[in-house]
Amino acid sequence: MRAVLLALLTLVPVPALACSPVLFTPSESPVYGERCAIVTHVDPIRAVGLSSLTDLGQGLAYQDIFDGNACYWEANLLVHDCTAGEILVIGEDNRALMTEPRETGIDRIVEAMQSAGTPMTLDALSAMAEAEGYATRLRLTAGTRLSVNGHGVPTNCACDTLRREGRVTR
Repeated sequence: MRAVLLALLTLVPVPALACSPVLFTPSESPVYGERCAIVTHVDPIRAVGLSSLTDLGQGLAYQDIFDGNACYWEANLLVHDCTAGEILVIGEDNRALMTEPRETGIDRIVEAMQSAGTPMTLDALSAMAEAEGYATRLRLTAGTRLSVNGHGVPTNCACDTLRREGRVTR
């Protein structure tokens, strides 16, 4: 009987093992990284922050906003128009390691921004986000502090960095 049970178990597909994230050491204050990256380790399995800045030229740049860990996370897109003095938040994508890789609307928007011959306007990006089905297309003054699920994230670093590098004159 045991041999039959073992034989049957080898024929049944086994689901993938659950993800086990590496535990974070909670931080009381944000940790700053290169090119405006910032992360706060909220608890042992949750981090909130911004990815490094990607400069698209002519005062346009973007960062990923994240909340989660290596197994699951909420992702939003933060686009900075430093020349106009505005930011645009697009989202959200809920992602999970078990369902990746997959392409989302934010991925398509980033690809369009990167492949455009000239930087896209926030109006055009907002229209793309709406066409992709994103309810959140929040447009604010550059440098506005965002609340990511109750945790504050500053947005002033990107435009300050581009100005310091001489990439934006405003």
